Amino acid sequence: MKNKTYKVIGVGVLIGILFAVLFPSHLTAQEPTETSAAKTATPYHSPLEPAPRWENRGHWDFGLQIGYGVENAIPRNISHVNILVAQPHVGLIVHDFRRGPVRRFEIVNEGLFGNAVHPGGHMLGNSLFFRFDGKPRGNFMPFLNLGAGMMHTTLTTRVPEVSGKLQFMPQAGVGIQHFFSPQHALVIEYRYFHMSNAGITPPNHGFNGSMVSIGFRWLRRPPARH
Repeated sequence: MKNKTYKVIGVGVLIGILFAVLFPSHLTAQEPTETSAAKTATPYHSPLEPAPRWENRGHWDFGLQIGYGVENAIPRNISHVNILVAQPHVGLIVHDFRRGPVRRFEIVNEGLFGNAVHPGGHMLGNSLFFRFDGKPRGNFMPFLNLGAGMMHTTLTTRVPEVSGKLQFMPQAGVGIQHFFSPQHALVIEYRYFHMSNAGITPPNHGFNGSMVSIGFRWLRRPPARH
């Protein structure tokens, strides 16, 4: 009887040892690793990979562009208006997307401080944009701007196309951001714009123009990973 008991115990111990050797994961508690937790925390990368340069801490970013615009011949070009403007902005990052052609959606509030190089007159205003950042290629990220603004200008005293000091400026632009270092980008953009007063002051001919701008964009650096 004792021999049978010893045999049963021996067989049980042997089965336990084989089970432990063949299936060790079933004997230890499964805890989330740092890698899996980090993957959940960021949509772009794992801690084993460098963070993308356009990653941002929080929802805000900042920028400044200098632009030069000219009146075009659609539908007319009477006064050959040339404008030089500074455009500081604050952007609110609404959402980042992991897939698709649009990777980031922002709402951008942009100031306008400028002067008409020809024929003269100041420009002071503000615009609101919807910005769609495209899929990055290396350190380059394309974007699309759609928006409109309003301004106070003295162009009305110098050109017949502009009536009244209050003007509205719908705009659309495309550009490229080059992240030359983490959270710092050189920005180049082309915009098409329209300027008129929406019929507030007749005759309100208005005019269309094109603008090219260059500037910088700053994002908040994420905290260091440990």
